[in-house]
Amino acid sequence: MNYNKKVVQFTVLMLLSLLAVSLYVQYENISIKPLQNISILSDIVVKPSAPKKDTLPQPRIIQKIDTAVADLQNLDSSYNTLHHFTTPNRLTNFSIDTTKIIVENFIQKLIALKKTKKGKIRIAYLGDSMIEGDLVSQTLRKKLQEYFGGEGVGFVPITSPVAGFRTSVKHSFSTKWKESSFRNRISVTPLYLSGKTFFSVGYNWMDATDNTYGKTTTLEKYLLCGYRANSARVAVNSSFNAIKPTNSFNRILLDKSFNNKLKLEISDNLLPLYGVSFESEDGVIIDNFSYRGSGGFEFVSIDTSFLKQVAKTQPYDLIIMQYGVNVLNHPNNNNFNWYYKAMLTSIQNLKACFSNTDFILISTADKSFRYSDGTHTAIGMDSLIATQEKIAFEMGMAFFNTYNSMGGYNSMVDWVNRNPRLAAKDYTHLNAKGAEVLGNGIYESLLFEYKKAERK
Repeated sequence: MNYNKKVVQFTVLMLLSLLAVSLYVQYENISIKPLQNISILSDIVVKPSAPKKDTLPQPRIIQKIDTAVADLQNLDSSYNTLHHFTTPNRLTNFSIDTTKIIVENFIQKLIALKKTKKGKIRIAYLGDSMIEGDLVSQTLRKKLQEYFGGEGVGFVPITSPVAGFRTSVKHSFSTKWKESSFRNRISVTPLYLSGKTFFSVGYNWMDATDNTYGKTTTLEKYLLCGYRANSARVAVNSSFNAIKPTNSFNRILLDKSFNNKLKLEISDNLLPLYGVSFESEDGVIIDNFSYRGSGGFEFVSIDTSFLKQVAKTQPYDLIIMQYGVNVLNHPNNNNFNWYYKAMLTSIQNLKACFSNTDFILISTADKSFRYSDGTHTAIGMDSLIATQEKIAFEMGMAFFNTYNSMGGYNSMVDWVNRNPRLAAKDYTHLNAKGAEVLGNGIYESLLFEYKKAERK
């Protein structure tokens, strides 16, 4: 028997096996310790490290769109060049024609509101913990209402884990509410855009005072609730009201006055409740829908027939989606294909239900991790931003680059170290001052499009 031949075969087989494992570890970013120690390519392949500021990609025009995405060959020629937008505090629709009005339907409604001072423009601001406590959205609301008119804080949920933190509304509630949510579905009743539905267990109450209200016009207070087979009774500011929630989603006017306070009491455990809304009869209304830990792809689980009823009963002129910080949850993450697919499905669900609504995708803010050479921007930041751009492009959404608007590479570190500080020391979240800066930037981007349309 030729043992030398078997030795050669064994050696070749082991070499190929080690090569396969090495390549797998290198390109799939494996975090399993035993596999990380296997790399016969270590002398010829450099392990990726955090990008240095002077090696960041320069602003670019992508001349060839990825052919793996939907067929783009039949698009208008101006869209065959995907513009990688880098100007801070501006929107992009990925067109090289910068004279085009971005979110034009929404902008035209703003023009009409400014001219007539009649009508209501409603914005849904969906996001994760970056907008928790009405951060960012409260600044955008204030600026738009000052310029175009309108009063009221908009949506207030029945309960909130950050009620004590939020300054735009004074909010308190009893402790026996039962909550169904994206992460804990305890009922087949549809979830609202907030990702939650509330039920009363015995007697419960909530108390809300709108701190944004200037009392220049009457304030309407609505109850937002689901379907109940029979009429229900609720107490509003100690006065009992009979309501008839006949649709899957209902907006029921509870009060219209100069009073900015509302106390809701209920003992009905069959009535699904979402929250209340404070709003003027005319002007801009912005609803904050924050959900801690969300990636934005949870909306695929909301019943589409319910969402269509929401769109019919409470139509939105603009939906803003701000996500990404929870997707970049590991210092070495740089592959977001799963996120790309999940977000496409989620946004398709929303757009199918809100077919007359303009959409804006707000990118992730800068996020930093501690690496061997210090604390700086996450390795996967460029990949995540590019993925979000691709999502916005394919979904026909406008895009706002928060990362570039903050200052790009290492901007989170800079914002943490500023005086006054603009971000928390977790190098992930903006504080109230930083959120105000971002809110002003988003407002500037919308006003830029408004002024462009006015000139036309």
